[in-house]
Amino acid sequence: MSLSLQHATLSEAQPAFNDQQRQAFDELGVIKVKGLFDANIACDLENELWRRFEKWGIERGRPKTWEVLDEATIRKVMKGTRRIRGLETIYNDRSDDVASMLASETEFEKQKALLLLTFSRQHNYIQDQVVPSSIWHSDTPNIPGRGLTGVIVLGFINHVLLRGGGTMVITGSHRLFETSTSAITSKIAKRKLRKYPYFRELLSDSSTDRERFLKEPGFVNDIELQVVELTGEPGDAYFVNGSVMHTITRNYRPEPRMMVRGFYGTSKLSTHYRDLFASRAAKKQSAMSAS
Repeated sequence: MSLSLQHATLSEAQPAFNDQQRQAFDELGVIKVKGLFDANIACDLENELWRRFEKWGIERGRPKTWEVLDEATIRKVMKGTRRIRGLETIYNDRSDDVASMLASETEFEKQKALLLLTFSRQHNYIQDQVVPSSIWHSDTPNIPGRGLTGVIVLGFINHVLLRGGGTMVITGSHRLFETSTSAITSKIAKRKLRKYPYFRELLSDSSTDRERFLKEPGFVNDIELQVVELTGEPGDAYFVNGSVMHTITRNYRPEPRMMVRGFYGTSKLSTHYRDLFASRAAKKQSAMSAS
């Protein structure tokens, strides 16, 4: 049975998902939460961004002032706005509660909140395709055993509409290697998945009618997959399983895409990297001893 993307609206009280929403997250790896953080704070963030943009001659309401930007200037803009005050708002009591419920943990390693900014008709490294064929990846490897490796939280600073540069995710993709006996990184995953018709078409820049990926599900070993474009209003957010495949997209709207990314790393992920680095150090020491 096909599951649709679930939504939840949080109150000031302890948020709770019903069984259907929790089942949907387990199956799809994605859930949308309306009003995760204060829309007024999102508005203040947006206004501060526009104020800083003026340094590079970018003026609100005048798309031509950013449609002519070169990649070098865009990099300067990104560097000059990444430490903007207020991004850490993505971490609050309610987002902590949601992450804890989804991961069944209370202690996390939180990464620094990052600004996600895509100017309209910019970023030449993003393919000019309705659904990109490249830059698909997961933020964490698929690691054997029960439990999540991490929870991504993607919040909206401004109103992001369809074709507005919102992140695209492949729901269900976190389950593709759930029976694997070893950790599967993004690079390994894409190599393995190309043998399936769905991914062979999705990851090919020569495939046509790419909008079909947004309309039609695909299947790999009976796991239903669906490309979904994330959209929302200021203060909304998506919680995404860290192993879900996703990508950046072109912005065809006149307004920039402004989002913020947070990440909750679980004990499963930290244990994996601790063991991995220890194993590499032991191998290096062994090789040096042998020489």
